[in-house]
Order: sequence, then structure tokens, then C-alpha cells
Amino acid sequence: MEPSVSTGSGPHSRLDQISTRWNAVNDPTQFLLRYGAAIRRYLGALVRNPDDCEEILQDFLLRGIQRGFVRADSLRGRFRDYLKTAVRNAAISHFRRRQPTTQDDFAFQNLSAPPEAPLAADEQWEAEWRQCVLARAWEALDGHQRQSPGNLFHTVLQLSVEHPEEDSKSLAARASTRIGRPLRADAFRKQVSRARRMFAELLVTEVGQTLESPTPQQVEEELIAIGLMEYVRDFLPEDWRTRGELTAEDKD
Repeated sequence: MEPSVSTGSGPHSRLDQISTRWNAVNDPTQFLLRYGAAIRRYLGALVRNPDDCEEILQDFLLRGIQRGFVRADSLRGRFRDYLKTAVRNAAISHFRRRQPTTQDDFAFQNLSAPPEAPLAADEQWEAEWRQCVLARAWEALDGHQRQSPGNLFHTVLQLSVEHPEEDSKSLAARASTRIGRPLRADAFRKQVSRARRMFAELLVTEVGQTLESPTPQQVEEELIAIGLMEYVRDFLPEDWRTRGELTAEDKD
């Protein structure tokens, strides 16, 4: 599920050009880099006991390495839900193997609650998933800048996020210091504008690749569900749900 980033105009902005590559997550190294922290924190919120949490995590990862983390034939809908269910089931299996399991075992009762029951752990999972998606978008933006001479998308957007109270002149001065050459305020603003659009594209691509058969409406719903719509909303044209394409890039 690697975002597709070109060295020219950027990632695919049409939803029908985004492929869902489930098999990519079965690479153990990539899986751990991408989801390891989120799984660990989710288990920490779900199970509470650090020893149990670590034992469940290690067992889950070992089984994933041996058998694959994803069964493509069993995936339906959102990968986020698939992975959360798999981790939760691993925790349930852990407690079921303990004999005897008492009815007042808080952890087991908590895990055995109906899937729709609201849990603090679910909120933790969504927060961690949001960070995973954002991290992937930032990495892809950095990769685009490294591959494109003269491109400063990652630098200018990062500075804008780190110093939201500063104006373009001050931020351009910071950027000039970082890159070792002068950058005018108007050039900084133009780079930021294009960087924000590409960042939106990267988020759409990343989210689309975690859905079985993504449609514009499903991507919107997922962006809202994990709290990332604010980064994309300004780039969704009126015909987005029909064409599945973000607003055209300003070429000026």
C-alpha cells in the first residue's frame, strides 16, 4: 500500500488510478514500520497490563511473519477495521488460553463486549491510525522533494505547520536558512499552496489504498472518520463524487 509519487506533477489525483495493494503489508519489515506503534498503543489501551500487552503483540507479530498479516480473500471494506479486529481477536485468544478464565476478569469482559460497543481503545486506535496516514503522507512529500530539483514542498509545509503564527516573509527567511539560498516570500507562498494540494492528494491516495474498492464517497467518509478531512476539503471540487479527482493544480 505504498503511495504512488512521481517526480513530476505528483501522485495520482484520480481515484480510479489508485490501486489497493493488500499484499504489500505482508512484508514484515514494512508492516512493523507502518503499523507496529499503532498496534502496540491500541493493545495498551485495550488490555492495560503491560506484560499481557507485550505477550499478545509478540504472538500476533510472530503469527503474521509465519502466515502473513493479511488474507486478501477475507478482506472486506476498510483495512483499518480488518487490522483492529485481528489485533482484538489476538487479545481474546490470549485470555481464552488462560485457564481458568473467571467471569469477573475485567480484561476479558472488556474484550468480549459487542464489537459496536464504544471503547476508549477504539478512540486510541483511530488516533494512532490517523498518525500512520499522516506519517505516510509526510514521508511521500519528503520523497517527492528529494527527487525533484527546486521543489521545496516538504520544507515549506513543515515550516508552516511548525510556525503557524508567522507570516510568509518570516517563514521564507526560515526556509532560506534551511536550504542555504534565498527564497522570496511570494515564492514561499506559491510552494506552500502547491504543497498543500499535493499533501491532500497523498492523503487521498493513502486512504484509498486502505479501502477494498474505494469510491469518492467512501474516501470522504474515511477521511472524516479519522479526522483528516480538514487537509483535503479545500481541494474537493463540486464534481468530486462523480470524477474522483481533486481540483486541478495551479500552474502559475
